[in-house]
Amino acid sequence: MTLTLRTKRLLLRAPVMGDAATVAQALGDYEVARYLTPLPFPYSEADAAAWLARIMPPIPERAVFGIDLAGRGLIGVVSIVDELGYWLAREFWGHGYLPEAARALLAWHFDNTDAQSVESGAHWNNPRSLAVLRGLGFTVTGSSRKFVRPQRREVEHIEMRLTRAAFEATGGGRS
Repeated sequence: MTLTLRTKRLLLRAPVMGDAATVAQALGDYEVARYLTPLPFPYSEADAAAWLARIMPPIPERAVFGIDLAGRGLIGVVSIVDELGYWLAREFWGHGYLPEAARALLAWHFDNTDAQSVESGAHWNNPRSLAVLRGLGFTVTGSSRKFVRPQRREVEHIEMRLTRAAFEATGGGRS
């Protein structure tokens, strides 16, 4: 049986090879890709298939979930690998899907591990992502410079951390 997480509007599920075209289309949009530090750009269906082939089944310590919207299919991805990461196809921005998905993943992570914190961050000029992280309870811990492949330059990256206590203070797993 494949692990899934459900929210009021979303199903978080393992991405599958059948998602390659959708992933490639979303990440082929420069407005999405420009905030994703290691992503090759332009992004092809072959890039998506190679990435999908490397994904391991989710465990609380290390998980990649596709964000599935009923009637639309895959609209993005949320993960905890070394840190909380995510992306959402541009047409779905501004509807609260990302905070909803991230909150569900973080709740599952904290409920099933002894982890006391999760790291994340965003480029200084990505106010939507910074707002998502702040809304989840993340706080700034510093900044660094990262080379962003789609932009072909270094940008300032705001480093952030979410403690278990801060997540619980923001309502924990409630969506």
